[in-house]
Amino acid sequence: MQVLKKRIFKIIILLFFQINIANACTNFCMDTPKGPIFGSNLDLLIPGDGLVFINRKGISKKGLYPGTTGKTINWVSKFGSVSFNMGGREMAFGGMNETGLVLSTMELLAGKFPEKDERSPLFIALWAQYVLDTCKSIDDVINVDKKVRIEDNAPPQHYMISDAEGNCVVIEWLDGKSVIHSGESLPAKALSNSIYNRALAIYKRGGPHWWESDRGKTNRRFARAAKRNIDFKTSGEPNAIKYAFETLTKKVAEPNTKWNIVYDIKQRQVFFRSEASPTLKYFSFKDFDFSCSAPSLMLDINFAIEGDVSKYFIPYDYNINLKIFKTLCDRYNLNVSLKAAEDLVKHLESFKCSD
Repeated sequence: MQVLKKRIFKIIILLFFQINIANACTNFCMDTPKGPIFGSNLDLLIPGDGLVFINRKGISKKGLYPGTTGKTINWVSKFGSVSFNMGGREMAFGGMNETGLVLSTMELLAGKFPEKDERSPLFIALWAQYVLDTCKSIDDVINVDKKVRIEDNAPPQHYMISDAEGNCVVIEWLDGKSVIHSGESLPAKALSNSIYNRALAIYKRGGPHWWESDRGKTNRRFARAAKRNIDFKTSGEPNAIKYAFETLTKKVAEPNTKWNIVYDIKQRQVFFRSEASPTLKYFSFKDFDFSCSAPSLMLDINFAIEGDVSKYFIPYDYNINLKIFKTLCDRYNLNVSLKAAEDLVKHLESFKCSD
C-alpha cells in the first residue's frame, strides 16, 4: 500500500505541474437582481478534454497522505455537487454544490504553498472537491485551511469561491501563508492569474498600461472582468447568463480558451460550452439525484449536443475515466505507465457510501 501511495503521489505531482504551467483562467462573480452569477474560463495549450461529474453526498473519502502527526484526513461528503474535471473522477477543476457554493481553480505562479505541518494534506484537485463536499458558506471555506493543508509539492494555485448569497472569497498562498480576500478586502469580484492585490492596484489606476508587464494578459483579463461586473447594471441587457457568456467569450477570452462555464447560483443551473463543442449546453440540479444510493454519473464536456443535456449523462465508466487521465498524461509527454494510471484511477473511484 505504501508503494502504491508513493507511485500515486509522483503521478499527481508530475501531472498537475505540467498542466498548470499552461493553464490560465479568468473568473468573476457578478451580482444581479435575480441572484449571483459566477463565470469561469479555462485556457489550456492542449485540447480541452474533460468530464462533468455528478458527485453524490454521503460518500466516505480519505486523503492519500498523513500530516506530521501521522493522521490522514477522512471525511464524508455532506453535499452533492457537479464538477468539471480535466483529469478524471475526484479531480475537480471547478464546480457547484447543492447549497450553491461555487469554486474555480486558477494558476498563480507567484504563489507558494505551505510547508509540511500537522494538518493532513490534500493535492490541489482533491482539495477542490473537498471544499465542494463539505462547505456551504465562505466562512466554511476559510476554516478549511485550519485543518487541511493544500499539498506543498503541487504547483501554486489560487481560488475564487462564491456562496449562495453572493459572498465571494479569494484564497491564495503567498510565501507559504494563506491570504484571504472577502468583504471589503474584495472590492472587485474578479480573478485571473495575478496576485489579487497586485491586479486590483493596476486596475484601480486605470491599467494595465502598455509599459506595465502583463504576462499572459492576466491583469488585462482581471480588469476587463471587474469592469464588466460593474457595467452590467447599466448595460440594459436583461439576460445575465448571456451577458456573462459575452464577458467570457469576447472580453476575457484568449486564443487557447477551451471551456466557458456560467453558474446561475440561485437557480442551481449550469451553462457551458467548449472549443470542441461550441453549442450552448445546460442542466439543472433538480434533474439529478445526489443521494448516495443513486448511480454515479458523468458527461463528456465536448459531447456534440445543444440545450438541456441532463438526460445525456451516463453511469460512471472506468474505461472512459482512465482514457481521459491517460490521454492527459500522454499529451504532456509524462512517462506514466498504464499500470500506474490504473492504480490512481482505481484508488479515487474506491470511495464508497458511508455506513
